[in-house]
Amino acid sequence: MDPSSSDSALNPGDVDYEFESNEVPESVYSQFMALKPLSVVDDELVPKVGMTFTTLEDARKFYRNYAKATGFSTRVRCTNRKGNEIKNQLITCSREGKWKSKISPTEKTNPTAGLNCPARIYIHTLKDVGAWIISKVVLDHSHPCCPSKAEMLKQHRELSMSIRRTIENNDEAGIRPSKTYQSFVAAAGGHRELNFIEKDVRNYITREVRNVSEQEDAKEFGKYFLRMKEKNPNFFFELELEEDQSIKLAFWADARSRAACKYFGDVISFDTTYNTNRYNLVCGSFVGVNHHGNAPKGFLTDQCASMKRALEACMPTTVHRWCIWHIMKKIPSKLNGYKGHADIEQQMSHVVWNSHSKDSFDRNWNDFLVNFGLADNKWLSDLYEDRHIWVPIYLDHHFWAGMRSTQRSESMHSFFNKYITRNSSLIQFVKQYDNCLGSREQAERESDAANFHTVIPCATKSSIETQFQDEYTQEKFREVQAQFRGKANCITRLKNSALGYSVYEVGEQVSISILDKFAVTYDSVAAEVKCQCLLFESRGILCRHALSVLSFEQVSQVSPRYILERWSKKVKR
Repeated sequence: MDPSSSDSALNPGDVDYEFESNEVPESVYSQFMALKPLSVVDDELVPKVGMTFTTLEDARKFYRNYAKATGFSTRVRCTNRKGNEIKNQLITCSREGKWKSKISPTEKTNPTAGLNCPARIYIHTLKDVGAWIISKVVLDHSHPCCPSKAEMLKQHRELSMSIRRTIENNDEAGIRPSKTYQSFVAAAGGHRELNFIEKDVRNYITREVRNVSEQEDAKEFGKYFLRMKEKNPNFFFELELEEDQSIKLAFWADARSRAACKYFGDVISFDTTYNTNRYNLVCGSFVGVNHHGNAPKGFLTDQCASMKRALEACMPTTVHRWCIWHIMKKIPSKLNGYKGHADIEQQMSHVVWNSHSKDSFDRNWNDFLVNFGLADNKWLSDLYEDRHIWVPIYLDHHFWAGMRSTQRSESMHSFFNKYITRNSSLIQFVKQYDNCLGSREQAERESDAANFHTVIPCATKSSIETQFQDEYTQEKFREVQAQFRGKANCITRLKNSALGYSVYEVGEQVSISILDKFAVTYDSVAAEVKCQCLLFESRGILCRHALSVLSFEQVSQVSPRYILERWSKKVKR
């Protein structure tokens, strides 16, 4: 006979299984019988020699039902085969035999179930009939049985198909197993009404939902893409596999995102810092922003030389910008060895953020290096060589919507974390990714409805503010309002004017002791206003300095060039 695999929770590598005896001393029976007599069950449920069954599974199920009614669980002890065909089988009480641990009980005292219980049935096939018959039965146990506790035994706990489907759906939605189980408890009317426990929910997720091989996962991953393509031909994907059929790389873009990219194509933020998954595949996300938010014009990435070379080769006309936040974050670690490093960090930040022209940045940077003796610092020298790709004054004449970092990508990563864990399989990941997109789409529909039915009151009496109120989404109009409020801190002075072209100096009181000055020009013929701060060029909204000049010039309506369609609440896609 070939021993079958055990359903015990013990690790087979840590224990030796020993089937010691079929007989138990009478004294042992006496002790247990005195403690608790065997339960009385309906005679129809009791196994008897000569009972026949159509299939082996029918016989097993019959014995399991008897075990549940009596108060114990069963396991297959031995199976005898002829080729691939089963001829007979021994099914015993799960407390049959005795487990011997290789580890001393003084070091390891985990509970054991083995008590040499003799209870069993022996079944075999009937020749030329195909049926199964019970040929031996032992009903007595070496331990007390308790029917009221049987439902808590692993064999008698069961997850129905509807329960399993709910667990899978909740796991896809990012609902924790404990919350899923509590929902079952509430629906059933209490814990006692369920025939499974919370551990079964967790085990099902681990074994059935998440525990798939990399090759199986990759296969389902590809099938999912094909199904998405069948639903919408505009869904795009590329999949490259290794020789062992595991994933090498994958790229996909859903139809809606592709359409949005065509309309809001001035927005790309790329980041690969999102946690790798269970297969150590790096997730790189291309994140865009619609008319309900902010968006840079160009391509933002982390400080990566290889990405810089790739963009120069593949997108030569695209403006590439490094994430300034990641660069400035490195200052403490790069300059910590210098005396007065805190002052160094403060001064460097001031030079980077408060230089209002390229010439002034060059002068301020050079003074900074000389003052702190940093002229020979290679990290700073390399940063200066690449200043055109990260210093604001070199980039803000391009449209960036005020963004100088990959914060949009990081925000999306934070959003992913609500749905996805590091242990998620590939097929889980792509399904949850779709859930993320669906959630974003729903948020956009809600914003569209809010813009249609409600309006944010103007903060001033300016007719220009009313002009933006009528056109812009609420999110963008709030940014415009911030500039109108900031106009109160501005003092406008005309420096010179000729043939409708005027040059102004706008002083902004940023603190009690600091007054920043900005040059603003206004062409009354072309109805064009330009400010040195480059807010409109980089962010797409008029700055408080320009608004101050327009107010000084008594302009009641701005040129349509200053009302960008991409921010309009009337966008139809």
